[in-house]
Amino acid sequence: MTRHPLTLAAGTLLLASTLTAQQLQPPYDTVYSWTDLGSVPGVPTNYGGIVFKAGDPSKLLIGGNANGSGAAIYEVDVVRDASGFVTGFSGTATMVATAPRIDGGLFYGPGNVLCFTTYSDNRLGQIKPGSSSPDKWITLSSFGVLSSTGTGNFVPANFPGAGQLKVVSYNFSAVYGFTVTPDGNGTFDLTAANGPVTIQGGPEGYLYAPPGSALIPDYTTVIVSEYSAGTVALYDLDQAGNPIPNTRRPLLTGLSQTEGACTDPVTGDLFFSTFGAGNRVVRVTGFGVCGSFVNYGNGIPGTNGVPTITGSGCAGRGNLMAIDIQNGPAGASGLLAVGFTPNSIPFLNGQLLIDVTNSYFHILDGTGAWNLPLFLPLDPVFNGLNIYSQSFYLDNGGAFGVSATNGLHTLVR
Repeated sequence: MTRHPLTLAAGTLLLASTLTAQQLQPPYDTVYSWTDLGSVPGVPTNYGGIVFKAGDPSKLLIGGNANGSGAAIYEVDVVRDASGFVTGFSGTATMVATAPRIDGGLFYGPGNVLCFTTYSDNRLGQIKPGSSSPDKWITLSSFGVLSSTGTGNFVPANFPGAGQLKVVSYNFSAVYGFTVTPDGNGTFDLTAANGPVTIQGGPEGYLYAPPGSALIPDYTTVIVSEYSAGTVALYDLDQAGNPIPNTRRPLLTGLSQTEGACTDPVTGDLFFSTFGAGNRVVRVTGFGVCGSFVNYGNGIPGTNGVPTITGSGCAGRGNLMAIDIQNGPAGASGLLAVGFTPNSIPFLNGQLLIDVTNSYFHILDGTGAWNLPLFLPLDPVFNGLNIYSQSFYLDNGGAFGVSATNGLHTLVR
């Protein structure tokens, strides 16, 4: 039941070299990095599509025994480090739904319907939440899709063609656009909208670059796993949300038999599975997602109570964020203390909440407010960086003539 016997044979012979052959291409190699996460315990080879479980980013779904009549979708827990990046898998994967002949496409549609494409019978399967087998099949040949898929995905909001389903033929590297409408049964029907647009490489994974991604303008780019070329490539989009063929540029080369593709909703990382070539999962870090701002600890009250410190904007590389102070004593002088680890040291009438690395003198305005805009560099060292900050003010209303905010933890993505 293998789809590419000659390629699989070559991949097996060259496995030792392909495991170390991946290479990010300029200029992306300066701001992106990749990690081989290995195989997923309990998932039968070969691997198919891949996606994080809707509403639960602690679990990854992946196709097993891809292209076979006994193919299925499996679920496995992921292991994340302190910054949220996936470092591996926990336990053994379990089967959650049958998915005969699943190929590279595995993605969610309206109403969290789990969709998958098949090879070589050129169909789209739909699995409703809670189901353990397909609830609906659509034969794509009846819509003119050249046999056989391939892959597919929905166009996210704010991209051209938002809401359309894109279906991609593997054999012909052709992209088709469809609108979808509810069928009254919790699944959906298709209506042809545009295409085909012919690209290259035998597409098996297809997704849109998250906004905020380094060196990739927002809402302009689709990412394609090219099985035949062993390459992950980028294409600019036309007004219908389809790739523009002559804009192709490689992102990651040497990923033999690259298959499914998905985005980590926590970190913005991209994940790629392989059909053979070790049947493994590769993570590419550097794609866009905003980090987080979380307050912690207790401040020191003053004239107006406890001054507040908050974060705003996007705490993501290549983006603008800001630290905002409010509710402080009008016109007061102050210091913003910044560090990379939290602390809890008794200080005056409260606590010093950070291990101070640097500080910034400033003066609050007439409303007791101040704003510090910060542009976050694209440098990979900022990925997963933890920044802690707390601000102190001369304040006659404070017990020792000082007031202070609580702490602000900024996690940069």
